[in-house]
Amino acid sequence: NHCSHLPLQMSLVPTPLNELQSILAIRTPTGDQYVTYLGRTPRERFDSLFEGAAIAFLGSMFSYFVSFVIGQFLATILGTIFVFWPILAPEFKAYQRNWELCGGRDLIDVWMDDDEDDGVW
Repeated sequence: NHCSHLPLQMSLVPTPLNELQSILAIRTPTGDQYVTYLGRTPRERFDSLFEGAAIAFLGSMFSYFVSFVIGQFLATILGTIFVFWPILAPEFKAYQRNWELCGGRDLIDVWMDDDEDDGVW
């Protein structure tokens, strides 16, 4: 178990912004992200379907009982969100992952010249 301490031969290569945007899903979720969140194996698909059905059923029951407290209009909106949760959940999860990837920042083009910002100050 001898570990060699040789330096790794790697380098960072700047990528133009248009290529980077084609590689990364920045704003809207892609079809591959939907497939990933819905599950790739039969067990993952079952777990995802069960989770969605449980949230939809329990959420609709919760919205029924909470309708006596907050009113029917708000409870109907809440119940609709719960019923459509199996469809909405993969998109929300993909949006969250894309947001975490960029940290809420726009991608910056490394080839852009800094001299363009001179007129601001």
